[in-house]
Parts: sequence; structure tokens; C-alpha cells
Amino acid sequence: MTHRGASFASPTRPVIVDAPSALLDLTRAQAPCWPEAGDLKEPASVTALTTGTGEVRFTASSYDAPDVLLPPGLLAANGLIGTVIGAFVAADPDWICLHAAAIALGPDEQAGLTVLLGDTMAGKSTLALALADRGARLWCDDRLPVSRDLDGLALGLRPKLRLPLPENAPAGFATFVESRGGAREGSMVYLALEPQIQAAFGAVLPIRRLVTLERSRQPQAPRLKQTGIGEMVKNLVPVTFAPHLEPVARLARLRHLATECACHHLSYDDSFEAAAFLMQGQGE
Repeated sequence: MTHRGASFASPTRPVIVDAPSALLDLTRAQAPCWPEAGDLKEPASVTALTTGTGEVRFTASSYDAPDVLLPPGLLAANGLIGTVIGAFVAADPDWICLHAAAIALGPDEQAGLTVLLGDTMAGKSTLALALADRGARLWCDDRLPVSRDLDGLALGLRPKLRLPLPENAPAGFATFVESRGGAREGSMVYLALEPQIQAAFGAVLPIRRLVTLERSRQPQAPRLKQTGIGEMVKNLVPVTFAPHLEPVARLARLRHLATECACHHLSYDDSFEAAAFLMQGQGE
């Protein structure tokens, strides 16, 4: 299997990748605006190890990457992207990473970022893209590196969405997805968004609000309530990637984030009603 090297830029240091050529091509397709690194001083590294059946696992120089076998294709490319993000975050104590979506709601982005937190299947991607369809600017739908100064970094990754769309999806949202749909694998479609809809690699905005999502199984109007700092820190712990920080330092970083931001809990059953609710400035 032909391997090829690549050097991805990051805010602090490059990440050198050794991976099969086909996997790097897929990764480039999902991260089209990630620049090549020029300065290779003190790089981190990621290596893709392939089995005889083509499955892939990853190792990283700056942290213990999960020992998981991924099938070849877009799933492996997404795994490589995640490992590269982990490599540059874990190599610098100024950074952590949140498993979260983030959007800039204000038309001039002066309000900073609203971060959407929740478990898998909580609806982060659908809500974030529903907001983008309504005029918000997408920062990320899955991974948000956060600096010590509480700036959220855009990585320019193509957002992914699970198909089929919810039955209650408005026709306009279906058109939004269909007109920007790109690569597909299984139930996932990756969207190619215009620069005015999605921030490019390297853009930063301060995080201003943290919103924990709770999707109800029963019909209900969107409800937003304030959350205490302690409760928000508790919600942040399981979605935070920071293997390079000791537990006390990690908790201090999360407490600082929760203290400096407005903290809310959003309960809803309809992502599109919730998007309209947030765009109206409810709860600010």
C-alpha cells in the first residue's frame, strides 16, 4: 500500500502525517482549507497503521491515541482528522478541545461564539446547520479547539449530517443540504459550505455562551434556562479532550471557561424550532 507524508499546519506547531495515499486524499477532501505547514520546527506526528484487510489505526507522538480499528474510507479519514487535531492540542498546554458545535449568531460576529454541548445524538450538528441555514456562521459541528484565552478556533472541516433528514425538516433546509451535499458514506453526508456560511481554517472568535442541549422525546416548545457554573463544569468534563493537563489544571481551565461565559441549558424536541428560537435572541 502506497504511503505518503503530509504536514498539516496548526496554531502552534505542524503535525506530520504518514498515511496511505488514498486516506490522505480523502482527508484533504474533508479538510479542504487546511494549509500545508511551512515551518517544521518541533512538529508532532501521526502515523496510520494498516492491517491486511485495510483497516486503520492511528498513533500520535503527543498523546495515546485510542487503539481503535477503523474501516477504510471516510470513517478512517475522519479518524485521521481527529487524531491530527488531538496531536496538536495535546502538544501545547495552551489548548484544549471540546466535542461540541459552535456558531456565531450575530450578523457581525461581535457577539462571539455560542457553543452547543451534548452527548452523541443530542442534535448538535442538526441544530448548528439549521442555524447556519438561518444566517448564523458555522464555526464547527463536532470539534472546537479552545485556547487559554477562550478563543474558539475554526478548522474549516466539512460538517457532516445524518440522513435521512428528520420528517419535520423544512423544505428550505432540505434544499440547503441537498445543494451542498458532497461525499456520502453510510448514513452520513458531508457538506461543502460557502465561506460566508462557514468560517475558514484559522479564524478565531471569543466564546461567549455555553449551551447544553437536551432533546426531549415529547413535543415541547424550546426552553432556555440559566445553568450554574458548577453544573456547567460537570457538563464540560466528559466532552473535553486535554490529555496533557493534570486533572486539577483541567478543571481549573473548565471553571474559567464557565465563569467567563453565559451558561444555559436548552431543552427542545424540534431542532428547527430551536434554531428559530435561538436566532431570535431568546435567553440572552
